[in-house]
Amino acid sequence: MHRTFVKADFSATAFRATRILFDDSDLVSMEVECRVEGHMQRTTFLFSFCRFNDLLRFSGESGERLQLRVSDKLVSEEKQPYVIDLTEDPIVFTTCRLDLTYLIEGDHSCFSVEEVMPLSLVQQARNLRMNTADFGGVNLQSDSTLNAALYEVATLYRYYLGLRELNLSEEHAREKAGLRNDKLFRIAFHAAKDVVRQAL
Repeated sequence: MHRTFVKADFSATAFRATRILFDDSDLVSMEVECRVEGHMQRTTFLFSFCRFNDLLRFSGESGERLQLRVSDKLVSEEKQPYVIDLTEDPIVFTTCRLDLTYLIEGDHSCFSVEEVMPLSLVQQARNLRMNTADFGGVNLQSDSTLNAALYEVATLYRYYLGLRELNLSEEHAREKAGLRNDKLFRIAFHAAKDVVRQAL
């Protein structure tokens, strides 16, 4: 008997989305092409809606493009489940790391996304050569979208500071600002310092 929801020993730091399926439940299914244990392959990522939104927030222009299509589906009169077919215009995501678990141990056909973390600019630069080889036919993120993503994370940190000034506890303020994850909190702190430095 196979175990379920077993942590994978690798993460996804870049993938091409080809099809998205969702309804009024808390789950979003995304068919993708990505590098799994050294080999490019097709698989499915299963997100909670919250983690899917995190992916869109941290993905700059790619996330904005997809967010508009998701919004259009939600206000449309279409029958559920909603399907967004991206085969003609695939979207490549390169700005986040997805921590994955196997739905069924050893089965590479579907992974549950347990955590979505933005990658630092340094890490994105290190990944650029491999991502260009894997997804060379699709435009990857530009510097301007990376800067926009960092600015957005810096805004979360400034929101956190505002909540602290309103006498919220650190834990409660971080939760409200979406900065419960320690690594994301540190990224937001440094991004906010950089934004202030650039403004001077």
